[in-house]
Amino acid sequence: MVKSRKINVGITIGDPNGIGIEIILKSLSDFSLFHECNFIIYASTDLIEKQKKHFQIDTPSIIKIDSEEDLLDTQIYIKEVFSNSQFNFGESNKELASHGVVSLKEATKDIKDNKIDVLVTAPINKDLSYSKSFKYRGHTEFFKHYFSTNPLMLMISEEIKIALLTDHIPLKDVSNAINKDIVEQKIKALETSLIEDFQIKKPKIAVMAVNPHAGDNGLIGNEDKSIITPAINSFSIAQSSVSGPFSADTFFANENYKKYDGIIASYHDQGLIPFKTISFGKGVNFTAGLPIVRTSPDHGTGFDIAGKGIADHTSFTNAIKLGLQVFKLRNKLD
Repeated sequence: MVKSRKINVGITIGDPNGIGIEIILKSLSDFSLFHECNFIIYASTDLIEKQKKHFQIDTPSIIKIDSEEDLLDTQIYIKEVFSNSQFNFGESNKELASHGVVSLKEATKDIKDNKIDVLVTAPINKDLSYSKSFKYRGHTEFFKHYFSTNPLMLMISEEIKIALLTDHIPLKDVSNAINKDIVEQKIKALETSLIEDFQIKKPKIAVMAVNPHAGDNGLIGNEDKSIITPAINSFSIAQSSVSGPFSADTFFANENYKKYDGIIASYHDQGLIPFKTISFGKGVNFTAGLPIVRTSPDHGTGFDIAGKGIADHTSFTNAIKLGLQVFKLRNKLD
């Protein structure tokens, strides 16, 4: 694709049987977004047109492009990466789910090759997407492999920023998955993102305990005393202020999170339950620590409401806006 004067935003469709294409089209019905962006959806043109007709959403014109074409103003571009236009809302179908994986792989290749600037991904179903050619538990793990780095899953809203020490792993594996080096690496990744991506010069970071009551000095587990605390203490002389480990129940119940610029939760639900309680439907999943800018909404495929036209696109729109914000800050654009 030939670069225009605008920022090129690539969009992946997620599972075609979910709410992904609905929230994409609803977001792109806001014509004001096109003032500074081109939007390229990685999909089948017929699939996008059929779902647009189903939902009767008014958007800019949808046109198929070839890689060598110029991008014009106020159009939705489709880079056709598969030809199948089938969908069956709410159905678990591995073959159709694989089209969401193709969309993701092609868009990721393009952003790595600097053909697009920002990547916004609609939700995939982790079970249906898993295959011999996609052996990942989710987007974050895919990007970790693709870019050979250690990304940080960072949930963002106006009220709170929560990063995860461990991502999509069973709860029984959390203790064995952490050590002092990993905790230090995650704290540093959050600190770097807060400074560079969000322009917080001296961030205050809180780290949650692994065990109830922060282990009660070893009575309820030793991880907090032997791993988390030494990792935090290694940041005693640092650009940021790092505190903890805090017992997560009282930390969130007492609204202590409002005192910090960023929080690290030890495992998925410890971070995602308070985040979604506080910000669900408005928050954004931002993958920090990547050489690219990638965001996504804070929810899943929504099979239970797919096709009904009632999916809320606020989170997806916010994902677009956050992606633009981070891209412009990283590239020092006005």
